[in-house]
Formats: sequence, structure tokens, C-alpha cells
Amino acid sequence: MNIQNTKRSHLYRTLYLLACLLPLLVSGCGFGPSDPHTARVLRVVDGDTIEVSFNGTKEKVRLIGVDTPETVHPTVGVEPYGREASNFTKEKLADQIVQLEFDVQERDQYGRLLAYVWLDEEMFNEVLLYEGYAQMATYPPNVKYVEVFEAAQRDARENGRGLWGITEESPEASQEDNPSPNKFLGNANSKKFHYPDCSQGQRTKTSNQVWFESKKEALDAGYEPCGTCRP
Repeated sequence: MNIQNTKRSHLYRTLYLLACLLPLLVSGCGFGPSDPHTARVLRVVDGDTIEVSFNGTKEKVRLIGVDTPETVHPTVGVEPYGREASNFTKEKLADQIVQLEFDVQERDQYGRLLAYVWLDEEMFNEVLLYEGYAQMATYPPNVKYVEVFEAAQRDARENGRGLWGITEESPEASQEDNPSPNKFLGNANSKKFHYPDCSQGQRTKTSNQVWFESKKEALDAGYEPCGTCRP
């Protein structure tokens, strides 16, 4: 067999395979929702919770993997940067048509839909983290974008955006409506922190109890939010 023809044959075969694979590779490189579901935002409850019209019904949607400071919690009141986060979500999502992407678990224990919310090809969950309006709060099995979220939060924290720029002297740090010491109960054994009235937190042995005055203090100490009370 002619060696030159053999080389040419291999070259053509390689080029053919690349031509066949290129559309697949290109289509797979985009960052967008898989199996999206269209919904209209009816109301913004707070920074990480919205109310939508979905499949002909009204549903509350809790954004997966993020936790914004509280504004409507019955016992905590308004936390630092809570109003800013809530206003940001209202500005971006109110009355918008969005795409909902679900993960493994579609609803939480309160019956709310758990979703990644997409608007104009951007995932709003990630935007909240990147702009510093939220902190990561991932709970298995809904961890599809955990690496994306980690990168967004790291960038916000390193650059002092949003709540990561709050200091003890900053105006936001003194805007809590109901400031109180020992607001969050940490479990030194599980490395989780809870609201004081959380049933899970109340089971913590006295010897394992660690108290924090803010959510940021607990997170900085390496504690994760409780999956039951979701502080």
C-alpha cells in the first residue's frame, strides 16, 4: 500500500470525525438550564424566595443553594443587608418571565419548589452570590452547581462585594430591627448552626453549644446552616 495514501486516508478520517463532533462539542459548551420550565414571577417574597405562576397554579419557589439575609422571618426580623438583597431580587425578577430548572429534590419540607431561576440566559442564584447579596447554602442532593456557586461566592468575598463588605463600623451592620446576643446556636460536634428555637438545635448537648451573634460569624467559624430551620 502507498504510504502517502495511507497518511492521507488517516487525515481525511480525522477531519471527518472532527466535523461530525464539532456541532456536539459547541452545543455542549453553553451554560444554560437543562429541561427548563417557564414561569411568571408574581411576587418577590424576599431575596431568595419568589412566588410564581407555574403550570396554571401559584407556587412559592425557594432558590437552590443560596441564602440571603432575612427580612420577613417572624423571630429574627431584618438582618444586615437583608433589605438590599430583597430589593435587588425585586428589581431583577418582579413581573419577569423566568425559566425554572429543578435538581434531584423538587420540593422542600414546606412544599415550596426548589429551583435554579434563569433570566436572560443568566442563573439568578449565581448572580446573587457573585454580587454579594447571598451566601452559599447547599444541601444534598441538590448540588448540581455547587462548584459554580463556590467560585461566585469566593469572588464576591475576595472583592468585598455586598454583605462581604460589611464591617462592625459600617451602617448596614447596625440596621437590624431586633438585635440580640446569642442569635444563632452552633453545634461544635456537627458543625451546624441553628435558630435558637430550632428543634434540631435544641437537641445540642450543653457541652457542644457555641453561640454566635450573626450568621456571618458562624460561617466564618466554619459552621454550615441547619437544613431544617435554614438560618
